[in-house]
Amino acid sequence: MKIENRADGSFERRLSRREFVGQGAAAAMAFSIVPRHVLGGPGFVPPSDKVNMAFIGVGSQGLRVMLHFLKEPDVQGVAVCDANKGSADHPQWDTHEFCKSVRTLLGVDTGWDWLSPDQPIQLTHSLRVTSGVAGREPCQQIVNAYYGTQQTSGKYNGCAAYSDYRELLEKQKGVDAVVVCTTDNLHAAVSAAAMKRGKHVFCQKPLTHTIYEARRLAEIARSTGVATQIAVGNQASEATRSLCEWIWDGAIGPVREVHNWSSRPYWPQGIERPKEAQPVPDGMDWDLLERFWVRRAGGHGFVQLRHDFSSVETGGAGECGGEFERTLRGNLPAGFDRALQLRRAWRHASGEVHMV
Repeated sequence: MKIENRADGSFERRLSRREFVGQGAAAAMAFSIVPRHVLGGPGFVPPSDKVNMAFIGVGSQGLRVMLHFLKEPDVQGVAVCDANKGSADHPQWDTHEFCKSVRTLLGVDTGWDWLSPDQPIQLTHSLRVTSGVAGREPCQQIVNAYYGTQQTSGKYNGCAAYSDYRELLEKQKGVDAVVVCTTDNLHAAVSAAAMKRGKHVFCQKPLTHTIYEARRLAEIARSTGVATQIAVGNQASEATRSLCEWIWDGAIGPVREVHNWSSRPYWPQGIERPKEAQPVPDGMDWDLLERFWVRRAGGHGFVQLRHDFSSVETGGAGECGGEFERTLRGNLPAGFDRALQLRRAWRHASGEVHMV
């Protein structure tokens, strides 16, 4: 740098070319290390901070859970998995439910009507719902369409699809966590396989079929150090929190007894064993499912009821009893849990009601 006298007696600093280039490079470097979320704008999450998530089991409930996770800005859906390629026999809890939910996710008002054919499904003698489309290919389309809205081209094809969860865990690179929404009998097996590979797990209830499975999964979770969670939404609801605050505040005085009732189960119960097998629907990898489930149970061949029926001999108490009991036990005053009992009512074929 040179310093020269001006005519008015002041000084002028002149930078050499080397100094100019050096300072320019430093300024450029300072700009280049600005956090990515600043350059991306408010709410932007850089790819390096996202959780790469695979969705294993994408039927009715799996589709619903997947849509909720996709809304999270720090989640990146990378793969879906289901033995069912896609079918239009999945129950919707509301007319046009799947279509409307996907439109909300994508921020559109039209399209996706094919997800909700809305044909009647009689689940039980008292519960009638409408049909929706789910499976690995429809859910793959949803994921790609969602991330396509974030691309200037409007297109995205980064979501992989698998029929076998073992293949997904083996081949899909970069998976951080899995969401398990398979049929109930596979919850423990899939969760254990994922944890052993270092994947974090979010699993639908019921987590297991036996106490041994639950203890084994707890051991695997501790040894691998992964994060795990079971879907017990009732415990985290605003209604439950308000109820607990009332009790803690003494709004109704000392609590001595709690009666907890549920409309569950509202899915088919006491189904007779089918006498004949039915043709396997197109796109259903029944050979894969049969190896996991049917042969172990002594059954053979495909029947629609076996495919649809999800609970594994636990009924309403097994499906939701633990959820209700945990909500009460965790939020009632100290010492109350010693008196807490889970009771289940069921109706005998004769019409008599039994309590167990």
